[in-house]
Amino acid sequence: MAKSRSNRKGLKTAYVSTVIGVVLVLFFVGLVAWFGLGLNKLKVSKIESYEIELYFEDNVNDLELGIIETEIAKKEYVSSATYKTSDEAWQTYLEEVDPEADLGILDNENPIKQHIIMTLKKDYFYLDSVQNIETELNAEYAGQLSEVSYRSEVFKDYSTNLQKIIYFVLLLAVLLLFIAIAMINNTIRLALFSKRFLIKTMQLVGATPKFIRRPFIWNAVGQGIISGLIAGCLVMGLVILLEKANPLFGQMTDIRTFIIVMAAIICFGVLITVFSTFLALRKYLRLNLDNLY
Repeated sequence: MAKSRSNRKGLKTAYVSTVIGVVLVLFFVGLVAWFGLGLNKLKVSKIESYEIELYFEDNVNDLELGIIETEIAKKEYVSSATYKTSDEAWQTYLEEVDPEADLGILDNENPIKQHIIMTLKKDYFYLDSVQNIETELNAEYAGQLSEVSYRSEVFKDYSTNLQKIIYFVLLLAVLLLFIAIAMINNTIRLALFSKRFLIKTMQLVGATPKFIRRPFIWNAVGQGIISGLIAGCLVMGLVILLEKANPLFGQMTDIRTFIIVMAAIICFGVLITVFSTFLALRKYLRLNLDNLY
């Protein structure tokens, strides 16, 4: 009786130890996955909020500019297009740049021309693409469009620095994935090592490999789901703390991102625990009785 209780206690301890080990690995995997998705979301948000200003000649009236705004908004590379009159542009300048600016010193002449603010889709946010777009617009609205205003260094920085960061995160994620697989596989092997005699006993009394594997595989599925849920909750808790510390982290995540990360953690946890369990069982099923010691 005492031996039976001791065995059950040992099995529970092994189960808990396995879950804790898998949770720790999945937590770091989930954290890197969230950071990668969050960085991509932040990148897209910044890209599609960057404004390119199309300034038009004074002889272009409001009706024509309304038509041009609609035409530009329909172009495949445009995310949004908004027309601003000279007065609206000056008011924006007062609110965002210099509240004390006075047109009196400029002989009451508004220096800001009427213009259309255009934002691009992420697939076209490259210096070469922008230069081609500029050439196309100048040709299409010749005599009407006076200037296409943007900072070329913004696109250069995006093409180099930001992409390097994303590639680094992807490389880190791949390396962490291999480490995670190795660690979880080792954890499962150690857990099953204590059950090698039970596995061999079942085999000796006539149990088929499929019959022996079934409870262990279902146990591995449960471990993967529980570990994934716990790891996902830990990632969510850390993300909430990061958002409170710095609002920038709030821009990197949303409910969709979290659902993707949570689902990925659970699926990865189930897959790797089941796969590792299957490999470990195959090893012990093939071992001779003498080699169990």
